[in-house]
Amino acid sequence: MRTLILGDVGTGKTLLTKRLLREALEETDGMVTVLDFAPPAKVISSLRVGGFLTGEEHPRLRHLKSSLIETPRLSARDGDELIRLAEHNRRITGAMLREFTRSPTEVLFVNDVSIHLQRGSQGSLWRALAAAETVVANGYMGERLRMDYGSGVSDREQVLMRRLAAKMDRVINLRGDLKE
Repeated sequence: MRTLILGDVGTGKTLLTKRLLREALEETDGMVTVLDFAPPAKVISSLRVGGFLTGEEHPRLRHLKSSLIETPRLSARDGDELIRLAEHNRRITGAMLREFTRSPTEVLFVNDVSIHLQRGSQGSLWRALAAAETVVANGYMGERLRMDYGSGVSDREQVLMRRLAAKMDRVINLRGDLKE
C-alpha cells in the first residue's frame, strides 16, 4: 500500500505522518525507514516550515535526515539562488534515496517528498518507493509557497507531485483541519 499525504503549509501533513509512523512501529515487526527530506524546523516570514518526522530513537527505525536541507522558495533572493538551493537539496535527497534502494526495508516513510521533486529525479524516487511494501509519504501541494522568481521550480514540483499522486494507492489531501 502506497499513501501520499498532500497539503499546503500548516495543514497537518507532518502531524498525520508522525501518527502513522508510531502506528507502523507498534504494528510491524521489521525495520522501518524514514527518509526525512524536510529542512530543520524554522519560522520564515511568519510561516512555520520544516521539521523532522521524528527525533525519537527506536530499535527498528532507520532515520536518514540532513540538517543541511534548505528552504529554497523562502530563503532565496532570486531565481538563480533558488535553483542553486534546490540543486543542493537534490544532491542530499538523491543520496538518501540511493542508500535506501541499496538496503530497502518493507516499510518506508518519506517526509517532504516535494523537496526532492523540485529538482530531483522522479525515477530515483519511484525506484525507492517501489522497493518497499508499504509507503507513507507527505509533500507540499498548495499556493502559499508558489512564488519562485520565475525559476519554474514550483511548476515542476506541482507537475511531479501530481504524477506521483497518480501512481499511489491512496492520496489524502489535507485542508488544515488536523489538531494535535
